[in-house]
Amino acid sequence: MTVKEKLLRILEESGGKELSGQELADKLGVSRTAVWKAINSLGDEGYTIEAGKGKGYKLIKAGDFLSAEGVRYYLPEGIRGNEIIVLKTVDSTNTYAKKLAADGAKSGTVIIAEEQTAGRGRRGNSFYSPIGTGIYMTVILRPEFYSSDIDLHRSGSKQDFNPLFKNGLDLVTVCAGCAVCMAIESLTDKKPLIKWVNDVYLDGKKICGILSEATADYEAKSIDSVVVGMGINITTEDFPEGLERKAGALGAEINRAVLAAKVTECLFKCLNRTREENIADYKAHSLVLGKEVSFTKSGAEYKATAVDIDMNGELIVETAEGVMTLNSGEISVKL
Repeated sequence: MTVKEKLLRILEESGGKELSGQELADKLGVSRTAVWKAINSLGDEGYTIEAGKGKGYKLIKAGDFLSAEGVRYYLPEGIRGNEIIVLKTVDSTNTYAKKLAADGAKSGTVIIAEEQTAGRGRRGNSFYSPIGTGIYMTVILRPEFYSSDIDLHRSGSKQDFNPLFKNGLDLVTVCAGCAVCMAIESLTDKKPLIKWVNDVYLDGKKICGILSEATADYEAKSIDSVVVGMGINITTEDFPEGLERKAGALGAEINRAVLAAKVTECLFKCLNRTREENIADYKAHSLVLGKEVSFTKSGAEYKATAVDIDMNGELIVETAEGVMTLNSGEISVKL
């Protein structure tokens, strides 16, 4: 951890107690000048730290400015060493992540942006990503085999923590949907639901989109990497025309660094659960089961009732012509 990260942790854990510059310097093993520089740097990132002559330093308010140090602070010990990259603006975190993966980025690398200028969704759709009102993040995963005995709360570096694909690559999007719901529920009183296959809804409006993309190694005939993008609207308003009736926001007072860290933590937890656990959780959060849905398949339009989600994450629907299994595509649902 950097001096700034260690200082932030000490201030957070002080419970509002004032700590002198010398006391902080002794705890950190650095000079008082280094403490002063770290305090100023935290102030630049949106943290409010009270300081005065003859007084100590006290954290008044944690800012909502996203930084790698701020996100890392809230990660459990086992993944705190993972690479965290925070960008002010980017075209798309998924596009950026795929470039990093091609250059050899480690599994577990997290990219977060304050703003996306060309955020992408499934089937070529765009994702509205204005600055400062949401979390736009992508996690790089590599389907390598590691020990399944992973403890998120143990000490470790990014080299010895990598998600084990217990579920197979087909459930990565399912895991991401479950992770977003798990994170939101752990930090708020909100109860989000998942619209098959990759959208998270709250109060009848989409608040999160998920886009998983794989890159193949054609010579090895295997998957080289998977990037999992998650865009969450937190306080987003004034959606573009055409989105205002469908898109919504979490609408909760929440520190974005805390939520980004929690989503990351929950994604790795879900990746290391069994297929049965993830499908059960996914079904428990389903927005569509028992509802009337409509979809297009092989050029024909159908109306059906969503009756189940199988162990492959596929949607089972009952139509007038019989039972069908949907493994991809878009559905509409009456809310």
